[in-house]
Amino acid sequence: MRNGIGALLFGGAAVVILHDWVGIGGPALDVAINGVVYDTVVVCAGLACLTRARRGGQERAAWIAFAAAVLAWGAGEIWWTLYIEGNPSAPYPSPADLGYLGFYPLAVLGLYLLVKARTHELDPRLWMDGLIAALGTGALGAALLVEFVADRADGTGIEVATTLAYPFGDVVMVSLVVGVIALTRWRPGRTWTLLLAGLTVMAVADVAFTLQTYEAAVPDGDWVEPIYLFAAVLIGAEAWQPDADRIRPDARFDGWREMVVPGIVAVAMIALVGMQYFNHASALTTVLWSATMLAVIARLALSLRENKRLLDQVRTDQLTGLGSHGRLQVDLAARCARAAEDPFTVMLLDLNGFKRYNDTFGHPAGDAILARLGGQLQRAVAPDGIGYRIGGDEFVALIDGDCSGRDAVVKRAAEALTAGGKGFDLSAAWGLASVPAEADAPAAAMQLADVRMYAQKESRRLAGPLPVHDREALEQSH
Repeated sequence: MRNGIGALLFGGAAVVILHDWVGIGGPALDVAINGVVYDTVVVCAGLACLTRARRGGQERAAWIAFAAAVLAWGAGEIWWTLYIEGNPSAPYPSPADLGYLGFYPLAVLGLYLLVKARTHELDPRLWMDGLIAALGTGALGAALLVEFVADRADGTGIEVATTLAYPFGDVVMVSLVVGVIALTRWRPGRTWTLLLAGLTVMAVADVAFTLQTYEAAVPDGDWVEPIYLFAAVLIGAEAWQPDADRIRPDARFDGWREMVVPGIVAVAMIALVGMQYFNHASALTTVLWSATMLAVIARLALSLRENKRLLDQVRTDQLTGLGSHGRLQVDLAARCARAAEDPFTVMLLDLNGFKRYNDTFGHPAGDAILARLGGQLQRAVAPDGIGYRIGGDEFVALIDGDCSGRDAVVKRAAEALTAGGKGFDLSAAWGLASVPAEADAPAAAMQLADVRMYAQKESRRLAGPLPVHDREALEQSH
């Protein structure tokens, strides 16, 4: 069945193209080829979408919607062939227009269902990129096409509304196509490309037909009809394609793709500003223009929020919740720069017994004890300081105030990194450096604290383990 549909789809389209563009068959075959064969090709494109839906899977509902869209278009073509073609008194709008216009909402539904089937937990920034690209394209299309038709449409209210519905549907379609391409990071892949190209060619054919209707420097004749069939063939060819590529959830771009959305907005805005200068923009164009700019602002807000989240991740040690080594470097440099007015103490701490604990109980248990001790350290130094984990079992605390006010905080910090139990005893060795009294630069402060910490470690190694109640006495010597 699918092969038969394919033969009629591709073969029929070739016949119409050869007749209308090359002249094969002559005027005697106009009715047969531009009527029966033409309508058959469109209907076969809809049937091809139905065979695509028969595969089932997540895309089934989307392809049913696309089949309904193309078959509605085909129904309009059949009505046109039977009752409108050559009839000078044919009504407008007619049931044929109902079929033609039915294509747009059904195709939009199909796009929505296909995107839904191919995405999971999409990054909000990617959604905003798609929205911005769609709105920018829509604003430009509305200014160029909808306003062109609106300035020339006449007749009753329903007639004008029907006439405007076609360019409006085309603008919506092209805008959504651009938006979907943006969702794929401008790499739609073969299946998406065929479908989106088919919808775009449909809109291009409509634009050409509209310009031809209003004699806008476009030649007469049947040359537009095969363009519609190109759209039908591209959409119908999906019956022989694999599932559409899954849309990746994150919004990371590379190379020139990073500039596509800003480029679309810039081109659209420049064009619209120029048109505003020469002509008064319609309400639709103004609304789309404003919506595009609001979407750009929202996208910038999302980027700022994501950048802040990433910065927080870099500045925070993920295991303990303390500041990271990178954050310590930034904070220590800033504190040293104003140390003359705001003195502080660098306290470098290293756990005694942690390697043995890790070897005895395993790395997961080691991570758990580090996380617990890190939380205790932060609570111990707050609100008079801030704690950092700079790697392994090494910690740093920046303690506010000069030497006279730091002793209680130092004691609490050392006790926070103490833990004991069956088979283990963890304690902290530490070294202090007062800034600016003993050091005035980050490297000098860290080096002095490091020397004192290892001196304390060595003295403990030589003296043997100290009871917990003797640790305060040792602390006072530093």
